[in-house]
Amino acid sequence: MAEEFERPPQGEFEREIRSFPEFFDRLRAEGALDIWDAVTSETEIEGLVYHHRGLKVPAHEGRFVWEPADETGRDVDAFSVDFGTVGPRSVWAVFDASREWDMYLVLFEEGAVVAWMSDAEFEAEESHRFPSKAAAVKSGQFSFGVLFRFGPDWVEREEWGLESTAPALLQQGDGQLLTPETESEFYRQTHAIPDEFRSEVETGAPPFCGLLEADVSADGDG
Repeated sequence: MAEEFERPPQGEFEREIRSFPEFFDRLRAEGALDIWDAVTSETEIEGLVYHHRGLKVPAHEGRFVWEPADETGRDVDAFSVDFGTVGPRSVWAVFDASREWDMYLVLFEEGAVVAWMSDAEFEAEESHRFPSKAAAVKSGQFSFGVLFRFGPDWVEREEWGLESTAPALLQQGDGQLLTPETESEFYRQTHAIPDEFRSEVETGAPPFCGLLEADVSADGDG
């Protein structure tokens, strides 16, 4: 997906972004794409972290899957993401492929991120601050993405994933990362959990997100 990109040595890097206008055509044609295809083998990456509206789940592998409407019974084509997570948890999400989406790769000193944003989300959330979706994503303003991590940053997330029984990490609006250790501790953080993962909230994610379904769960100790 990004064969021309290699992460330069630390201290010699300026944040860069690249778009992939052919991504969804390729996904439709191939049916599924490994998320690792987003970076080259030379890129120093050890693990993935799925970012979903502030919820973060460490994983060893992940993939995009095309879900045609005539095979799923939905009214629209969709694409989904699922992951081979670290530890006793699972996470997946399904998105409305009829929306106008763009896929981006951002490289920065601490790693890289593959992020996708719809026109509707940009207009609703970011158009008053940024001239384009690319500018918003490059600045770190996006709802959905997969971060590529390495070194101590990845080790911390992997250790949390192996030792915790909570479904996910949670990033608050001020950037603070919450690291619940149990499932019950996770669900007490109601202010930080996206509505689509709270059973008591019927509205789910805002329509502009283009989210059709999503689930996060853990085999925790309660």
